Amino acid sequence: MILRRLTTALRKQDWVTVVIETLIVVFGVFIGLQVNNWNEARAERSAERGTLIRLHEDFRESIAGQSRDIHFLEQQLADQALILKSLDACAVAPGDDAAFQRGIATIGWINPPRLYRRTIDEITASGRTDIISSSEIAEELARTIALVEWRASWFDHTMTVVESYRQIIEPSIRYRMDRTIQNPFVPDHRGGVDYDIETLCTDAGITNAISAVSYTTSERLEAYRPILDAYAAFSPLVAAELDTRWGVKVSEEASP
Repeated sequence: MILRRLTTALRKQDWVTVVIETLIVVFGVFIGLQVNNWNEARAERSAERGTLIRLHEDFRESIAGQSRDIHFLEQQLADQALILKSLDACAVAPGDDAAFQRGIATIGWINPPRLYRRTIDEITASGRTDIISSSEIAEELARTIALVEWRASWFDHTMTVVESYRQIIEPSIRYRMDRTIQNPFVPDHRGGVDYDIETLCTDAGITNAISAVSYTTSERLEAYRPILDAYAAFSPLVAAELDTRWGVKVSEEASP
């Protein structure tokens, strides 16, 4: 319709109409482009909001998982200290048998750094590494990932070393799968341990192996604490961004 009127005006050399119709076309194209840009920007903001919500959820789960692993390492260190004390005395004190068995059964049970990467992997796979507009959040996320990957790079070597020490200990014990061990971190933990304290305490290699695993456990504990600190610092940044820009309230309570 507009093109027909414009053609007719050109034939009649009605320049006023030509100008008006041309302006209508240009204005219509401009409005269309603006609406399209507005829709794209709104979609981008919506995608960023969803990404940040999922990222926050992932880090709350990571905090819960890393906290649990740290407490488990602390329990292992306490059990290993009890084992070494018992070996030095060549006797297990009354009431310490359960912890002694648990310490032997879980020696070297070390997890890699706990990072729930669902959203991080989604961002990477889609190539949308620029979806987070906040430079503070993007930079802190990059630093946190780098920290986790650095600590994780030593995990395979750590487990190889620990396994070599377990092989020194295990020939002198027997696991009993018909018994359970009291362990708050492993429900219905099967694998009681039969041992002869006199046999264990007279073998210096066993004491040294347990001491070495305890050292490694301590090293991992000290390596993972800064990771948990980084998670705990990052999560509120995301929560504040969601609240400030979109009025989205997210819980800062860690997942169970």
